[in-house]
Amino acid sequence: MTRPLRIAHISDTHLGYRALPVQDAATGRNQRSVDIDRSFTRAIDDILRQEVDLVIHGGDVFHQSRPSWYAVRHFVTEMRRIEQAGIPTVVIAGNHDTPRYRAGGSVFSLLEVALPDTRISAGYEEDEFVFEDLGLRIQAVPHGALINPDAAVTYAIPDYRNILVTHGMTAGILDPGVVTEPGEQELDSSLFQAEFDYIALGHYHVSIPAFPTAWYSGSTERMGWGDAEATPGYLIVSFDGDGLSGNPEHRTVQCRPMELLKPVHGDTLSVPEIVDSVLDQLERLGNPEALTRVQVRNADRQQYREVERMLRRETSGKTLHLTISRQAPAESPMAVDIDRSASIRDLQTLFSEFVAQRKGEHYSAEFATRFLERGSSALQEAQQRVTDSELEGGGA
Repeated sequence: MTRPLRIAHISDTHLGYRALPVQDAATGRNQRSVDIDRSFTRAIDDILRQEVDLVIHGGDVFHQSRPSWYAVRHFVTEMRRIEQAGIPTVVIAGNHDTPRYRAGGSVFSLLEVALPDTRISAGYEEDEFVFEDLGLRIQAVPHGALINPDAAVTYAIPDYRNILVTHGMTAGILDPGVVTEPGEQELDSSLFQAEFDYIALGHYHVSIPAFPTAWYSGSTERMGWGDAEATPGYLIVSFDGDGLSGNPEHRTVQCRPMELLKPVHGDTLSVPEIVDSVLDQLERLGNPEALTRVQVRNADRQQYREVERMLRRETSGKTLHLTISRQAPAESPMAVDIDRSASIRDLQTLFSEFVAQRKGEHYSAEFATRFLERGSSALQEAQQRVTDSELEGGGA
């Protein structure tokens, strides 16, 4: 139990993520998907140089529960490098990886065949993996186990180092009422009551401790402007004879640069002056490979549209993509009063009720089940794309 250990803790790789209307010149694929793949490869490259005893992936391997074949192939290719190096690995499913309906199946059933030496926990129960040669026991609580009606039960056992791996948001990281995305799972404090030597967390894209022995590794790439302040990478967790040896070491992974430009103001500048201000900032930045974002403040809709049109034309070659967002004037005559207390029914609920009403009279039981599964999956994917678009900050 007392032998030194080095563990690579990685999470939130989000393979298959897509955003922005930009293609990679070499492959013709979405540029951000290619960026995500490359960052994951760089992370694996670095892990293989670190002489680790074990790799833990804390979930959200993929951005969607039904990832593209590009994403699946890339994950298998890179993880086989870990297997070929003889490094044991544990992978859990996060909220993005977990199908909404259990009957729909999971990509992880394929990965269990493609990666026979990788321990995968992607179902709806907690799992236990024991590595006798390392004196190590890992309890895995994937997203599916967190949404079960019966709460997951965690515990440590004597004479082993005990590690918990799970995926969700711990209390105290965000302000009350704030969530990072729809469907976020809040982790109950009861999960952490056992005396684990380390708790490997996934979900939050910033590398940060939740409490002294529990850390988020952060993501390996930024998924949108909500991650602008994150430093992508992973953690090296070291144990000596007495337990956890100091704080984990954050290993930075090279990724696509994202730069927030200074906002420009429509109430003090003309349209040409706004455009010149943004172009000057891009010239000073001097990085045509960077993703950039600027906010146009206190401009009416006509001003904003003209600024947007001119910048789309003038920024070619100065930035990979410029996201332009608008903050409307406070007294805008176009403003609409929205009653935030009004309840809008969940689309998934409406769709489920629609299918249920037609089952029997209009739909056979088999057709209704398949229609509900596929329709719910499509709605979930559409809602996620809307969320991704909002995080990227595109549009007024």
